[in-house]
Amino acid sequence: MKFLLDFLFRVLQLFTEPYFLLLLVMVLIALMKRNSKHRKLRIGIGICAVLMVIFIGNGFLGKLISRYLQKSFLKASEARNTTSQHPVIVVLGGGVVDIDHTEKLHTMSYSRMVTAYQLYHAYKADNKSCKIVISGKGRGRISEAELFREHLKKMGVAEADIIKEDKSMNTYENAKYSSRILKQMAPSSVDLVTSGFHMKRSVALFQTFGLNPVPNASDFINTEITLIPNSYNAAFTFVMLKEVLGIWQVQLYNSLGLNG
Repeated sequence: MKFLLDFLFRVLQLFTEPYFLLLLVMVLIALMKRNSKHRKLRIGIGICAVLMVIFIGNGFLGKLISRYLQKSFLKASEARNTTSQHPVIVVLGGGVVDIDHTEKLHTMSYSRMVTAYQLYHAYKADNKSCKIVISGKGRGRISEAELFREHLKKMGVAEADIIKEDKSMNTYENAKYSSRILKQMAPSSVDLVTSGFHMKRSVALFQTFGLNPVPNASDFINTEITLIPNSYNAAFTFVMLKEVLGIWQVQLYNSLGLNG
């Protein structure tokens, strides 16, 4: 059953890809063009396509999704449990880019790294014993966790306080493998650091594995309402649409007992 649901969600994810949607519209119109009876239907599909471009490109849909994904984490950003004596900060990797055979952290990774360091520094200022778990392998030669570790050391984080989880390839595995490490450490609290749009799904997955992390959103994205549709709004809207689909998948799998 899980295999079939995985396949279904893979197919559904295609509908969050702009080029697939454009291709789908073109194919449908081309197929119906052969039959004059389908003229009204072709016009209807064309109108729907135009409306989709307008509402996605002018930022309206993005505004609604951004609020759904991020609103509850605005005040929680950079929050921490001040009474916790042995906190652990979990940072989720934001990706690695390869430019001219040189691997660097993705832009989103830097905001996560800064937020993690701010939390770490605040705990240390309170004389708290604090560790940072960096979660992420990525698809490059060097893991996200290793690149994070190198940067955090340069920022002044003690190497003994940095723990790498460098097997995970996605958010589900971030939660799965990090939870194993955390349960062995038995921390008094867990601070979860990732991007705002990614936080709702991340928290849900960590809860699936028996943890209740404190969310610390490192960055937020939003669209701008514009008269003329633009690619900026479209790009972020599709990113957030894919995240919403991921949340639904987590919720469905949890209800069916398929996660874990």
